[in-house]
Amino acid sequence: MLRRARRKVGKAGPPTVRPARLGDLPEIARIASTSFRGMRPLPRATKWVRCCWASSPRCRYWIVIVEGQIVGYVLWTEKGGFRDKAVVELEQVAVEPGARRKGIGYRLIRTSLSQLRGTIEKRGARLKLVEVTTGVGQSAVGFYRRTLGARVVARLPEVFDGDERVLHARPGR
Repeated sequence: MLRRARRKVGKAGPPTVRPARLGDLPEIARIASTSFRGMRPLPRATKWVRCCWASSPRCRYWIVIVEGQIVGYVLWTEKGGFRDKAVVELEQVAVEPGARRKGIGYRLIRTSLSQLRGTIEKRGARLKLVEVTTGVGQSAVGFYRRTLGARVVARLPEVFDGDERVLHARPGR
């Protein structure tokens, strides 16, 4: 299935982004397991994904589909309770290797965040802040700057495989 998704992505129409459904969880776990060292082996990723799924609406998954194949996901987590001024964390985002650098991750994050904002506004709140962390050795900071308008606000020592950068974005500014 991964090979088919890699071949098709370049010729596909626009990706479809939608909230995940229960039946999507095995594919989300597979992508997590292949994307993050700490999510291996697959049973560990499956357990984590199911746990996050069970904590909805605090945690919510969205997926991106290209020609019928799930090629990525994002996990948004609302922090600090369901307040009038919501703070959400982009906890995980992963896109299949063959689908990267094609604008799919950008579209996944922007579309899912817009939908999440709508959900927050329906309960009478507003989205105040988006937080994301990434390893110091990762090249994702530029991606988050372009995608969210995020800026580095802190460095956390010795998290996971090393230091982490904390980025914040203020939607609507």
